[in-house]
Amino acid sequence: MTTTANTRSRRWFAAWYPAFMGRIERNGQATLRHDQLATAAGRALEIGAGSGLSVPHYPAGLDELVLLEPNPAFRTQLRDRVRELPVTVSILDGDARQLPFPDSTFDTVAASLVFCSVDDPDRALREVHRVLRPGGRFLFHEHVRGGPVRGVVQDLLTPLHRRLADGCHANRDFEALLDASPLAVTSMAHRRMPTSLPTLVPLVVGTAERRPVTAPERTARVETGGRLRDNPVRGGSPR
Repeated sequence: MTTTANTRSRRWFAAWYPAFMGRIERNGQATLRHDQLATAAGRALEIGAGSGLSVPHYPAGLDELVLLEPNPAFRTQLRDRVRELPVTVSILDGDARQLPFPDSTFDTVAASLVFCSVDDPDRALREVHRVLRPGGRFLFHEHVRGGPVRGVVQDLLTPLHRRLADGCHANRDFEALLDASPLAVTSMAHRRMPTSLPTLVPLVVGTAERRPVTAPERTARVETGGRLRDNPVRGGSPR
């Protein structure tokens, strides 16, 4: 449920975040985005597009770019950013935990510094897998939990992060979440975000692909309104 308090919080976050990240982008983060998003192809979806920092880095040859962003203040900023893009762009409200698209819709799904603030990241990664076409790729660019000492610092500061940065969990172990997801990681590089903020420095940039659905999984699922919904397997527990 959206309340007046979290609506104010979202507006405030959208007011300060672009300038904060703009400095980090100029210090080298934009190069990371550009190099990764150059591989986007076909019909592409970006989850949590924010103010559109990734938008200029998508290749001109895309068939379509869909930008999903739940914060209305950010959606207003996105409309200004996409006006000159040479590709067809749609800006939509939506939730990463229940993507409003049929199965196998996109060739590329991208996420940049998003999964730290998703309420149910496991479910969101399953949704990414669902909407990717066979052979489709997930391009991720996420800050992650650091080593033992930095991890403790992240644990201590995460409550403050969540209040100031729209639910950001600085201590979230995105790598473990990705390993447990149905996606198959094909490349991952550990980088350092060019910022002095210690909780955000550890970064992973990489690609994962949609795994083929196995025969038992296929027989245990039924099509419902363009989506595949898991059904209980007879004699077993729900998947």
